[in-house]
Amino acid sequence: MNLFCSEEHESIRATVRRFAETKIKPLVLKLDEEEAFSEELTCEMGKLGLFGMTVPEPYGGKGMDMLSFVIAIEELARVDSSQAATVAAHETLGICPILKYGTEEQKNCYLPRLCTGNGLWAFGLTEPDAGSDSRGTKIKAVLIDDYWNINGSKTFITNGSTPLTLGVTVQTVVKGDNEERMFTCILVDQDTLGFSAKTMKGKLEKVQKLCLVLSM
Repeated sequence: MNLFCSEEHESIRATVRRFAETKIKPLVLKLDEEEAFSEELTCEMGKLGLFGMTVPEPYGGKGMDMLSFVIAIEELARVDSSQAATVAAHETLGICPILKYGTEEQKNCYLPRLCTGNGLWAFGLTEPDAGSDSRGTKIKAVLIDDYWNINGSKTFITNGSTPLTLGVTVQTVVKGDNEERMFTCILVDQDTLGFSAKTMKGKLEKVQKLCLVLSM
C-alpha cells in the first residue's frame, strides 16, 4: 500500500510513463546527437496536460497537486531528462512566479497560453559573470517614462530560445528610493524591442574542456 499516492496519482504515473516510452524514447538519441529541440514532442506533452498541471483551472491549468507534477517529471526523466527539464523549468521557473506574484491582468494574459504547451516561458537568472548567484546579478533596469530600459545579458536559460518561447522573466538590478541596490523581476515578451535570444550548442564539450583545464 502506498501511503502517499492515490489511484489518481498512479494513473498519472502510468499515463506519462506510457507516453515517455512510446513517444519520447524513440527520439532520444537523435535529439541528443543533433542538440535539437522538438516542437512536436513539446506540443504533444501539452496535449497530454503536462503544462500547467498545478495551475488553477480558471487560468487554463489542471488544478492538480504538486505530487502529481513531481510524478510526471519523474516519469519523463526516466526516459529523457531534457524533456523533463523543459516541462519542469516551464512550470516552476516560468509559470510559478507569474501565478504567485503577477497581477490578475498578467495571469489572464499569460497563463492560459502557457498551459497549452504551444508556448514556453523562461526565467532569466544566470549571467556570464554572475553564475546562478542571485545576489550577484548585474543586469540593470532603469525606469524611463513608465518603461523599463534593461541592459545586460543572461546565459544558460532553459527554454529561453526555443521556437515556442513567448518570453522570459528577467531578474534585474534597480535603484531603490534611497539609491540602494535592489532586485526585481520583469516580464519580457519575446517580441520586445531590443530583445534577442540565441541557442547555444556544444555546452557539454565546453564544460569538459573547462574540467580538463581545472584538473591540470
